[in-house]
Amino acid sequence: MMTRVISPLLAVMLLAASPAGAALAPDAPVMVAAAKRKPAKRKPATPVPPPPQEAAPAAPVTPDVTPPVSATPEPGSAAPQDSSAAPSSEPGLDFDLLTPEAEASAGLLDPNLQKDLETRRTMLKLHQGLGLAMAGGLTAATVLGQLQFNESFRGGGDDRTLLAWHRGVIIGTSVLFATVGTLGLLAPDPVERPFQWDTVTFHKIFMSLATAGMIAQAVLGILATHSYGEITEPKYATAHQVVGYATLGCVAAGIVTLTF
Repeated sequence: MMTRVISPLLAVMLLAASPAGAALAPDAPVMVAAAKRKPAKRKPATPVPPPPQEAAPAAPVTPDVTPPVSATPEPGSAAPQDSSAAPSSEPGLDFDLLTPEAEASAGLLDPNLQKDLETRRTMLKLHQGLGLAMAGGLTAATVLGQLQFNESFRGGGDDRTLLAWHRGVIIGTSVLFATVGTLGLLAPDPVERPFQWDTVTFHKIFMSLATAGMIAQAVLGILATHSYGEITEPKYATAHQVVGYATLGCVAAGIVTLTF
């Protein structure tokens, strides 16, 4: 037992004293520790069987499936074009719902119908403008007629100074009245409308009464002028005055029905 301990120590000391042992000095404690360890009994090595030969990896099978195509192409890459796709026959959806009225109605109306509607619109505008001028002239004629009536039959001197003015305004107003009525009657109306009691119907009724009043005034005015100085002159003049106010009222009612 002593021999086993002393022999390794002597070997270590000899190695430390030699130049080769100086180089191995740092590992001396490890060698001493290894000398102190009892040699372990080794079991006979069991032969390791060679690993089984692995089969060569089979080639990967690619499934017969077309990879999905992204709906949004990546930036910088051109979208793939399917040459086998047939051109679509569906109409495009790029249209404007808010088209101008002139373009939207183009081709929908009959040209003759559209022409008649434009003619009617122009004639009725003239009918309206001249109608207002006629109403103003009829008011002036009524005022002049009343003043002349006061001078002739209510102690005004009977000088007949306003009679010529009254007659001239009446003639001009009658021409305007006939023009306005002609425009209203001859304006084309290509759209059939059923009869109903509306503002247009009342306008026609009042203007028909005014037409009768204008004719009656003309007749009564001529009779009053030709019966100057006779007993029947005041009667004709009074009837002419009453019909004149009634005619002015009918014209005013006809204008109001279309305005309001």
